[in-house]
Amino acid sequence: MKVRGIAGVAAGVPALGMLLVGTTATGAQAGTIGLDRGKLLTIAQVKQADPATKWITQVDRGILPSAYCGPASTEGKAVVQRLARGYTDEMMSYGTQYLSRYRTNAAAKAAYSSVLATLKTCTFSKPAPTHARRITENRKIAAGDATTILRWWDYALPSDPGSENGAFPYAVTLKGTVVSVTAFSSDGVGMPATSIDKVAKAAAAKLPG
Repeated sequence: MKVRGIAGVAAGVPALGMLLVGTTATGAQAGTIGLDRGKLLTIAQVKQADPATKWITQVDRGILPSAYCGPASTEGKAVVQRLARGYTDEMMSYGTQYLSRYRTNAAAKAAYSSVLATLKTCTFSKPAPTHARRITENRKIAAGDATTILRWWDYALPSDPGSENGAFPYAVTLKGTVVSVTAFSSDGVGMPATSIDKVAKAAAAKLPG
């Protein structure tokens, strides 16, 4: 897998990120709880959840790279506030947490469903001609009001056995008016299921009620 800074590429697909970072919309409904950067996972928490990876750099400023399944796979619609933070081992592993706040619990629930629908199709990107793609995880865990774990796997076809595989696990959590999406990218089988579960639970614990 070729790596170009934070925008690493596995199987010809851009690594994780989004263009809108730390932007706050005005006019939020009275009573909704605003977000601050303290609600985002720190790299220390990611390292604790996934000690096998040498996470060393936290990315808090600038433009993060395009998400594996596109911006719609991280926020849905009608966002009134968004924050993002990236993480990397500066070699082959990348991750981003996206927080999106909505005006009402109903709007957040609709966005949660929209994000999952986008992730399950992932038409934003296509695997390289040497690869195929399939979902290897699609399950729910107890975190927040609702949390779903989805993992895409880009794997080399028999015609090109020397190509790297790429793993892209997502954890999508709904809590009140906020949706948290943690998305990771690495070669091979990627972050273990136990680690992505720990990341999701740590993220949910930091969200406003």
